[in-house]
Amino acid sequence: MQKTKKLHNAIFWDYEKYSENKKFERVALLFPQVGRDKKTVEKLYKNIDKLKIPENNKKLIKLYYELIHSGELS
Repeated sequence: MQKTKKLHNAIFWDYEKYSENKKFERVALLFPQVGRDKKTVEKLYKNIDKLKIPENNKKLIKLYYELIHSGELS
């Protein structure tokens, strides 16, 4: 009989083997439910052309970036 390993409830981006870009993609796919803080939005915006995500997600990230930098969102 084969033993099965217990899987722990870990978040995808907690794993070190994934690239920084892949971590940003995962956050961007869940945006804006995840990653709405200023620091994350700025990083997503900076790398937006490298991310393989739907165009609607890119538009939302750009909108949040503009709102943060205009002072309308903190």
